[in-house]
Amino acid sequence: MVSEVHIVECIKNKQFELAVSAISNAYHEMLYWHIRKLVKHHESANDALQNTYIRIFKGLKNFKYKSSVKTWCYRIAYNESIRLLDKNQKLRYNDRNETNDYFAHLTADPYFDLDTASHALHESLSKLTEKQRRIFQMKYFDELTFDEISKITSWNTNSIKTAYYAAKEKVTIHVIEAI
Repeated sequence: MVSEVHIVECIKNKQFELAVSAISNAYHEMLYWHIRKLVKHHESANDALQNTYIRIFKGLKNFKYKSSVKTWCYRIAYNESIRLLDKNQKLRYNDRNETNDYFAHLTADPYFDLDTASHALHESLSKLTEKQRRIFQMKYFDELTFDEISKITSWNTNSIKTAYYAAKEKVTIHVIEAI
């Protein structure tokens, strides 16, 4: 696996194409699944991921080293996901409940496979607020720290912790009841 140190050296040496290649080798799968959990569809995730790599490449010369490259890339992927969701929302008027859409989109996706426990988990995620769901997914699935989530979303760390633990309690109760 490519190390963060190698990526930083590529950036410092202005080897931006090599840096993007190293970033892709190190974080591609994590970025894809981070985006996929937000946008829900495989095709949309690929579009957002492609835009993420374009923004990463364009932004490397201005990288400020205020966070890790991984966190910086997650932030870009998160922003691209939100940008795509906002664009799609503007393109279609949808009066259905947003939480029901989460589960409906997920289960309709041919790339998504559910067993009983996964079904209960994702059904419980559909009952969370959008903010709780995003935080839970980043903490639980992506194994990001609260500080990393804060840097990615620009939300307050304490409110992230509060939202995560509230979401975790709701999810735990729902999954236990379902199984």
